[in-house]
Amino acid sequence: MIFGRSTVLALCACAPLLLVSVGCGDDGGGQAERPRPRTEAPKAVDVEKVSVGEEESTERYSYNAIGKRDPFRSFISRVVVVDSEGGPVGPLQMHEIDQYRLRGIVWNIGKPRALVEDPDGMGYVVDIGTLIGKNWGKVTKIKPEEIIITEEYRDPIENELIINEITMRLPDPAEEAKKKQKN
Repeated sequence: MIFGRSTVLALCACAPLLLVSVGCGDDGGGQAERPRPRTEAPKAVDVEKVSVGEEESTERYSYNAIGKRDPFRSFISRVVVVDSEGGPVGPLQMHEIDQYRLRGIVWNIGKPRALVEDPDGMGYVVDIGTLIGKNWGKVTKIKPEEIIITEEYRDPIENELIINEITMRLPDPAEEAKKKQKN
């Protein structure tokens, strides 16, 4: 069967009317919902007359944030500290070298790396060339049991270059166990 254009338009116009008229019909067999009985709201009680505990606190609570961390501040510090020469200082340059602890070394790879822990308990992965310490020390060697940090500075009196090599060793497991037992 082939329908003409006018027939299709007439069917499209009548279909919504047919659906609306069927949906609005009264089935007549339903029962009306009974009204619910009214309940009275509980009466207001005077707060001053009710005693919750033995003592009433007259002090108002005041929040003191001293010594607590700010919950809205990021865990990742975005502060860029600049030294006297104008260069940015990284997080490994905030403490003296002797305050850092060597916690691990990854040795048998192309570029050896070490894990260094700062006094705050944060761990940092260092490799050769990483700056560490307040005196611009640089990691120069990573060995299986230690890393060597080289600090270069000028003597203010004689104006000669002084090179200071600092060795940071992995802690001995026996010494670590003794320290834990003491605490």
